[in-house]
Amino acid sequence: MDSRILYVRLPCNPIFPIGVVYLADHVHKLFPHLEQRIFDLGAIPPLDYASALDACVDEFRPTLLVFAWRDIQIYAPVGGRGGNPLQYTFEFFYSPNPF
Repeated sequence: MDSRILYVRLPCNPIFPIGVVYLADHVHKLFPHLEQRIFDLGAIPPLDYASALDACVDEFRPTLLVFAWRDIQIYAPVGGRGGNPLQYTFEFFYSPNPF
């Protein structure tokens, strides 16, 4: 099985996911034949997070799943497009099964 990396950018206010793009670029420079994909949950409606992520994982079949988020964003004030980023982060970290 060929190695594949799926980067999942956790939802936050709509910003360009520069950190995960830099990481994917660096990995590509080291391993140019490694297949990679970035899945941005920030571009998905909140009610569709689980089904969209399931569909992406089922289709791409990654061997490594990487979660990325913008550190500054998780402490941003409430009221962004995706609701309360800090709450979502803690729900994810402390969930017995985030999927």
